[in-house]
Amino acid sequence: MVQAHYAHHAYGAGIAVLVAALVGPVSLHAQLPAADGQVWKTYDIAPFVALAGPGSQRHVVDWVLQETGSPQWHGDTVASLSADASQLRCFHRPDIQVRVEEIADRFVGDAATPHRFSVRVLGVGSPAWRNDVRPMLRPIPAATPGVQAWIASREEAAVMVARLRARSDCEELPTGAVLAANGIPALLTGGRKQSYVQDITSVGQAWQPVASSCDEGMSIEVHPLITRDGKAVEAVIRCRIDQIERMAPVGMTPPAADGRRVPIEVPQMSAVRIGERFRWPANNTLLIGLGLVPWPVPGQNKAGSPALFSDAKRTDVVVVVEPRLTDTP
Repeated sequence: MVQAHYAHHAYGAGIAVLVAALVGPVSLHAQLPAADGQVWKTYDIAPFVALAGPGSQRHVVDWVLQETGSPQWHGDTVASLSADASQLRCFHRPDIQVRVEEIADRFVGDAATPHRFSVRVLGVGSPAWRNDVRPMLRPIPAATPGVQAWIASREEAAVMVARLRARSDCEELPTGAVLAANGIPALLTGGRKQSYVQDITSVGQAWQPVASSCDEGMSIEVHPLITRDGKAVEAVIRCRIDQIERMAPVGMTPPAADGRRVPIEVPQMSAVRIGERFRWPANNTLLIGLGLVPWPVPGQNKAGSPALFSDAKRTDVVVVVEPRLTDTP
């Protein structure tokens, strides 16, 4: 009996992709329409899943969808893609199968001795730092307006990071440097929860405030994948930033009004969403300038108390991705 399974995948800025995945004996695959020459193939991904942990097969599926484009899987051509802890299963045209095989090989090719990537996020108060290190930066394309990207040798990048961290206007996410393995996303976060009075409500003949809260924070995900020959790296970078710029006061008249007005607050929010994909030589470090964006992170690595609403600021955020040498067995 042929069984169909469905998986929902969020890609880019929220495009929903519904992928039908066929599971069943090879002898029954002929029941599927194959007018475009589709063939059924399976790929061994067990070494990668064993390294990355339960559920990590979704990273392989995500990368296939990003690489091939979601329309390939829900258009006119009958197609199927699914994965479990041991196999990636695909029903598609031979040209797509070639691309799927190449992607699967990139995930499992160095599972025994995986490449590692150091990822750190710095916030610099002034964008003038670019002028200080310009001779060491070699620009590469970026698609998002306001975003810049450069590559530098490991030695040059180490010098640049040291200079940035020595500046009085530089902060680093509290996570510090985070290590990612090949094919496994690294997530760097920082933030805080801010409480405020959202409304008032009646309680008998009296009234009471209605409390609420907003999450401010920064979340940056870096998903690196080494090429088959190990000479280059591709990485998908996703950034999500939410910051309260100010609390707008509103005077509300309580139910049992005595002429007094009670202040409530309405948050004025600022949000940034960035999704980019970069490719660069594996012996170089990637630096990404996100531009002057909110930095809603308490100053844990600075003297003094955490920032308040009045401190809402813009910071030149720099993401540094450094490929490390392959681990020894």
